[in-house]
Amino acid sequence: MSFEILAMADKEAWERYILLLPNADVYFTWGYCKIYEDNGEGLARMFVYSDQDGIICYPFLLRKINDLPIIRGIGIEEDCYDISTPYGYGGPLSNVTDSTVRKRLFASFSDAFGQYCRSNNIVTEFVRFHPIIKNYLDYEDVGPVFLRNTISIDLFGTDQEIMQRFSGENRNRIRKAKKEGLQFVCSDETNLDHFIRLYYSTMDRNNANSYYYFSDNFFLNTVELLSGHVKLFEVRLNDQVLVSSLFMYYNKYAHYHFMGANKEYLRLAPVNLLISEAAMWAKEQGCQYLHLGGGYIDKDSLYRFKRTFNEETALDYYVGKKVHRADIYNDILTRLSIDAKAEYFPAYRNPSLQRSHLLNTTTGT
Repeated sequence: MSFEILAMADKEAWERYILLLPNADVYFTWGYCKIYEDNGEGLARMFVYSDQDGIICYPFLLRKINDLPIIRGIGIEEDCYDISTPYGYGGPLSNVTDSTVRKRLFASFSDAFGQYCRSNNIVTEFVRFHPIIKNYLDYEDVGPVFLRNTISIDLFGTDQEIMQRFSGENRNRIRKAKKEGLQFVCSDETNLDHFIRLYYSTMDRNNANSYYYFSDNFFLNTVELLSGHVKLFEVRLNDQVLVSSLFMYYNKYAHYHFMGANKEYLRLAPVNLLISEAAMWAKEQGCQYLHLGGGYIDKDSLYRFKRTFNEETALDYYVGKKVHRADIYNDILTRLSIDAKAEYFPAYRNPSLQRSHLLNTTTGT
């Protein structure tokens, strides 16, 4: 057995390994991971494990714990890290299709990766698994737990058969949108002015978490680094853009990624039209699934809306959590007076804790 750690400087090797994975999706690519490294969310790395059974590739973001403001004042002398998969869906992925061989491969991978983490002061690991690939079934070492459902449109069959899996009300709204003169347009993804304006207004309307207020440069990086795997779709009424959305596609999968909409026109069902037309476009590209994601919270209105595109089935979204250095983790929690049973993981990255620390520092309390 052997393993290697790839970084952004190893683009050719990274891309070569991803091409060996039959179920690879855009989230595992060099370009996607670089977006989040450039956004300051950690150093993009890929752990590549190989033995006679096959290979496993595991992209993640390596984050230095000592850089957190709340950690700086508690006297952690050695450099410590944690890792997380980038925003979206990821986890380890193998080129092995035989379930018995893959199980054996993942067992040895888990031992090797655990040793790597412990040796390099990687304190915790957080994994967002891929709901379609279901790699949570393989990587048992992180104790995968069900978080919520997500929705995917199966792109098998004729256009009519795909539409038939939508709810009746959804199909009626799509027909109404067309009668109102709404038009689906594949736009130039290098011109994001309409998209960014509508995206920010949508985040304001939904009282979104501050994390989702990505910078303009983040979106420009997205279309540049995912060139050939990202499309900007819009719905227009005459010359006015009602909805603008970035979709990603790679291998068998397409994804409804980011969207902004003019709330004054939502009654005309522009989002229904956008998703249905994007699904047909993705099918033409050879994709088998258009993943829509879930909601902000389980079973909220956003989730219920996405459910109208697939009334038959929902996917299971799992996350994994593991403490590799319990000695360091428990010491940090003790110094910060954090309950070891805290639900947020890792507990020292809880946004409310960070805000409280910043407030106390600012006010001098």
